Amino acid sequence: MSGIKVIAAPGPVSFPLVAARDEKFDIEFSKDGTGKIVLDSSVSLVKRGIKPNVSLIKKLSVVSPGIGKSIALWRKGSSSDVLMRAVLDLKKINSRIVYADTQKDVMDLLNRGVADSAVILSAFGRGISFEEILGSHGIAMPGSCAAYVSPEFRKIFERAYIAGIERIKSDPEETGKYVASVLPVKFDWNFIHASINGSEAGVQDIVEISDFEKLVQKYL
Repeated sequence: MSGIKVIAAPGPVSFPLVAARDEKFDIEFSKDGTGKIVLDSSVSLVKRGIKPNVSLIKKLSVVSPGIGKSIALWRKGSSSDVLMRAVLDLKKINSRIVYADTQKDVMDLLNRGVADSAVILSAFGRGISFEEILGSHGIAMPGSCAAYVSPEFRKIFERAYIAGIERIKSDPEETGKYVASVLPVKFDWNFIHASINGSEAGVQDIVEISDFEKLVQKYL
């Protein structure tokens, strides 16, 4: 008997479900398609026309140490890029965005002074999260990562996802290495556990995010 199909982006949003090792789920790593359970960044879900009903990871990324005159971030068109451009317009700040090919390159640009601020994982430095910035403008962001979960699978999904979070936190190296071995994209185990341990990972219902959806759609 086949498991419950999950379409999951191969990034932080999928780490806990992979870590759970729950055979009830059949995970397909993709950023395309729809189904009973779809996991992705909140920005990508809006882009795909999928309305998330579950928040999974909050405060994954921060602008560190704050919004500077030049901001390094990973990849043009990424969720960080979309959110940063939206924030700059909301605050009417004319900062320069400097794009990098990898997360490591982002830190390098910051350390070399090419940029005076950067969008980084909250586990790797202090700063202000996109959730906090948008919230100050009255816009509720459904976390950095979210999901659409069909109601009939809500409880079983939550149990597995939380179990995966607990595994990553209790045994970060072994669990991180296992998750890395399953994913189709290369990740270091330190990045895997830092993504979860340094953020607010959990399963929470989403009620109303129309303002967030309208904002994101302007910058896609």
